[in-house]
Amino acid sequence: MSKNVTYEHVNKIFDEKGKNPVHALNDISFTINAGELFCLLGPSGCGKTTLLRSTAGLEQISSGKMYYGDVDISTIPPFKRNIGMVFQSFALYPHMTIFENVAYGLRVRKVPNDIIKKKVTDVMELVGLQDELKRNPSPTGLSGGQQQRVAIARALVYDPDVLLLDEPLANLDAKLRRYMRAEIRRIQKATNITTIFVTHDQEEAMAVGDRLAVLRKGVVEQIGTSDELYSSPRNAFVANFIGKMNFFNAKVVEVQPSYIAAQVDGTDVTFKVASERCHVDPKTGDAVLVGGRPEQLVVSKSPIANSVKGKVHIIQHLGAFIRYEVEVGKGISPTIFEIDNQGVLRDVHENDDVYVGAKEDRISLFSPEGREL
Repeated sequence: MSKNVTYEHVNKIFDEKGKNPVHALNDISFTINAGELFCLLGPSGCGKTTLLRSTAGLEQISSGKMYYGDVDISTIPPFKRNIGMVFQSFALYPHMTIFENVAYGLRVRKVPNDIIKKKVTDVMELVGLQDELKRNPSPTGLSGGQQQRVAIARALVYDPDVLLLDEPLANLDAKLRRYMRAEIRRIQKATNITTIFVTHDQEEAMAVGDRLAVLRKGVVEQIGTSDELYSSPRNAFVANFIGKMNFFNAKVVEVQPSYIAAQVDGTDVTFKVASERCHVDPKTGDAVLVGGRPEQLVVSKSPIANSVKGKVHIIQHLGAFIRYEVEVGKGISPTIFEIDNQGVLRDVHENDDVYVGAKEDRISLFSPEGREL
């Protein structure tokens, strides 16, 4: 039966008594629901792998509590936590057949041979490797995707309470990664095992996870579904990490109940951002960031209202849309904006002077603090 995983004020400090302590996890508190496929997402060094390893018992937390269901597992050794874990490197035994690789955890638990055979056969069918099981080669005789599925089967075969996946697709090529993330979601939903999936790839996390937690410097910045994080990011960091966000540096010139008006630095352009899309509570004169996704900006050869002048840097044809990278003028950061258009603008070419505007009903307002990765 699936169990929820709960973290209560979890801290992990490396070299706690040394000269340079590192606060890898900083007061982590949230719950992963039973049967949920939950992604931990963030840049390198954000704490996501430390949290996963702490959940597995491979790292001892400095303070706080962790629960599987109602059981506090903070001080329980790893071999008593009944977890399944899939590593980035697969960690399969090359001197064993794939049957013995999958059966290994059951043999350690002294499960009878007839039950081992049935459980291995069932789980290999679940991951789509029943034909390979009949051949029963060493893992070295399988493709990368097949080895990944053997690793997943090995983690699932003894019915773990929680499944932990540590960047399991990092060693696969791009096409196979897309296929395997769909396979992982299919397998997880078929088993309904509470699963924690660690990745630094935001597209992968959005495609796989029921919910995502975005971490930065050991702190959980925001938790939500892919749509919630993309459409309603809490701050500039989340906005720029989940998808692409173009930022105008600006200053607040008017505060009204229904909107906040901000003037873009170095220009006479003023955007009115709806109050419900303002993720900061500024006063007149405060520095802010006006943020727009690539599809929330527009590019035009002719001057348009509330637009910034720039020069087309690169035009990329990306199938469903055309991306225009535009280098904008002095005082605006970043200097390159990305604007997505559903079709080709026939009068706009690389190195042309253009105007960049925004769809005011969709742009957002953020504090300038914490924008950096």
